Amino acid sequence: MLMRPTRNALLGALDAPSLTLLNAADGAAHEVGIGLWLVGGGVRDLAARRPLHDLDLAFSGESGAFVDAIMARLPEADVARTDRFGTASITYDGARMDLARLRAERYVVPGALPEVRATDRIDLDLARRDFTVNAVALGLAGADADNIVDPFEGLADLAARRLRVLHERSFIDDATRLWRGARTAALFDLEPDATTARLITEGARWIDEISGDRLWSELAATARRGRALQTVALLDAWGTLEAVQHGFRLAPAAREALRRRRAMPPERLAAVLIAPLPPRVRTGVLSRLSVSRAARGIVADTVRLLEARGEEPETLKPLEGIHAEARIAAAWLAPARQRELQRALRRWERTRPHLTASELVGLGVPRGAGLGIALRGLRRARFLATLKTAAEARTLTRRVVAGAASWNTAGSRTQNRTARPNRREEDR
Repeated sequence: MLMRPTRNALLGALDAPSLTLLNAADGAAHEVGIGLWLVGGGVRDLAARRPLHDLDLAFSGESGAFVDAIMARLPEADVARTDRFGTASITYDGARMDLARLRAERYVVPGALPEVRATDRIDLDLARRDFTVNAVALGLAGADADNIVDPFEGLADLAARRLRVLHERSFIDDATRLWRGARTAALFDLEPDATTARLITEGARWIDEISGDRLWSELAATARRGRALQTVALLDAWGTLEAVQHGFRLAPAAREALRRRRAMPPERLAAVLIAPLPPRVRTGVLSRLSVSRAARGIVADTVRLLEARGEEPETLKPLEGIHAEARIAAAWLAPARQRELQRALRRWERTRPHLTASELVGLGVPRGAGLGIALRGLRRARFLATLKTAAEARTLTRRVVAGAASWNTAGSRTQNRTARPNRREEDR
């Protein structure tokens, strides 16, 4: 059941650092004599009694004096300003407040950033947004103080669980709205109305006009907000993933992996979605999304884990030090297989030879490449439990130095059929 968004409800929903930011903005707005509104997702979340993820404020008038007045109240805060759009982001004690001057927009070219002009009308500012449920404002200072501004009946749509686009050109102007629409629909269990459903189908072709960096930002936002499965499933059903890259679909393994998962790092979501894809599609998606080098590495590591066969040292050694996010993604994608593989990998990474390099030199092993071979052989033998003590390792070393044995002698399971050491041996 929805509640009426009010100033008091907003104050009660904020944590202490966010409340400090809001109070500073409110005081500054009264000082310089401008209007101030909570806009977009914050009003929607407040009405739906959900935690506020965004403290987005819109204001009338020039940004310079307003932001300066806020910073005078919070000199310990950090501020980043953008002159082009009259925006600023202020962070304080882990909380963030985004400020934007009221503006109207015009898209000259599909997918490009819009032309912007300042305005003093909140209704024009709301008209530039994506969906009706996000085009609602709560007045905080000025003539609209404690009033709801809802020119497109967004709260009625939220109550009816309806996703409704603001105008026919919405996805032509900015096709990233398809991602935001899927997130909003997933978070609030909304169904597109007939017109919006048609525009979604038609709008997928405009994804080509969106840069890879912006698409990656949308994937990252999807990962952080939660309900990633529901969001990506909608994008798949709407044809948006296919529009990003031919062959990009929500794989069955990824669908199962994302069940009951909450917010996660973007790199993990990317690995879950991309690693199960065929190699050519995987390469295309990584390129189209302008995935960072770090995220590419995590996807590649996830693929390596999924493709690994067996639990022998020869399989495990190339996987040493593999990224933690890749381990989680692979475990989500193939839980039964990965449970055994990653248990063996952790044990391999903990395994050290019974003897140190200096001890081997003392026993006659020459320095250089031979010393490395000896250490690797002893490590392998300890992992396979064919050498169980340091004394056995010293005996083997003397035999190898004397030419009576090789390092592989103790590293073969034919010497000892104990394929899986007991718990005590595993923990050594």
